[in-house]
Amino acid sequence: MGKRMSLSLRFLFVTTFLGQMIAGVVGISVPIYADMLSASPFLVGVIGAAGGLTYSFMPLVSGMLSDKFRRKAFISASLFSYAFSCTLYSLVTDPFMLVFIKTLEWISIAAFWPAMEALLADSSEENLEETLKRFNISWGSAMVIGPMVGGLLISGYTIKAPFLFSLTVSFSLGILSLMLLREPPRRQVKIKQRHYEAEEGSNSHYEMVTALSSILLFSSIGGVNSSIFPAYATDLGIPPYEIGLVIFISGASRTAAFYLADRIESKLRRIGMFLAGSLILAFASVLTVNSYTTLAFLVCFLLFGFGAGISYAASISTIIRRWGSSRGYAAGLFESLIGSGYFLGPLIGGIVSEYAPNAPYIYGFILSLTVLSIQLALNKRVITFSRSKAEEI
Repeated sequence: MGKRMSLSLRFLFVTTFLGQMIAGVVGISVPIYADMLSASPFLVGVIGAAGGLTYSFMPLVSGMLSDKFRRKAFISASLFSYAFSCTLYSLVTDPFMLVFIKTLEWISIAAFWPAMEALLADSSEENLEETLKRFNISWGSAMVIGPMVGGLLISGYTIKAPFLFSLTVSFSLGILSLMLLREPPRRQVKIKQRHYEAEEGSNSHYEMVTALSSILLFSSIGGVNSSIFPAYATDLGIPPYEIGLVIFISGASRTAAFYLADRIESKLRRIGMFLAGSLILAFASVLTVNSYTTLAFLVCFLLFGFGAGISYAASISTIIRRWGSSRGYAAGLFESLIGSGYFLGPLIGGIVSEYAPNAPYIYGFILSLTVLSIQLALNKRVITFSRSKAEEI
């Protein structure tokens, strides 16, 4: 690998970290800002759902386009667009306008992540698994820091300080990306994809359905945690810096899961990771229903982070390998599925919260048990299929 390409790859990891960090800063700030502007719980949910709805299809579109055009252009444009959305956040005083700005913010994010993931994979053909692990640790550790930074900026300065901070970082990264990013020649990996399909046989289809259900689960619960929990905790009298600490613990736990993912898979296998992730998310949801203090939420979000982390690591590896011949499409599909969860989670959570403040986590518990049941049924079919093949041999 040449010196320029090596520099470009390092810059991609730095941009991954900083891009996710400012998304965490803005993510915790918007629902708190909406609550300060007297937005109802339903409107807070709608604001979060607006981003999720946009992200449910835009990453797939941008991922497919990045396969045809330059990925660098998508990354640079998305950073400038994100800076513009932060500018708008710092100017508005009408909570209803946050719905439209959230949509613009997530259009920017939808252009950023599929191109970023595809370019990282293009730049590391020889060691894709290691690159994905470093990528997950990079954005995962940023999610640890982002909410804490957001909470500290709000507590130490004003509610608009996080938006101005994120604007500066995003705009600076946009300029640097124009100068530092390099794209390697595109390679086709259809042979590897066919080999993977032939090797896995029918099991790969069951694994794909398991992965899809897992993505929708952890992203739906993640959408509730990011869009509704900050306002919910504020109403319970928990200060912003403690809310940031709770989300910090979730991010730290998720990053630990990313780091340990290969060891966990060696013991539980891929299907075991999916089952464990769903079970942990169910347990965390039912604990959150009866939690009202910072200490109790710390335990719940520790579990949320670990469960989501192992589910995420298993899912992205399954998706990227399954559609290896078109990495932009694969990354876009993965991110769009996450967006679907981030749309449905806050939307349904916002609706049920009108009946009870903790109802979104009852919904999370029911959803977790449903997904776990589906995954157990699929796992049983995989075992039956494998046994029948063994008998034939």
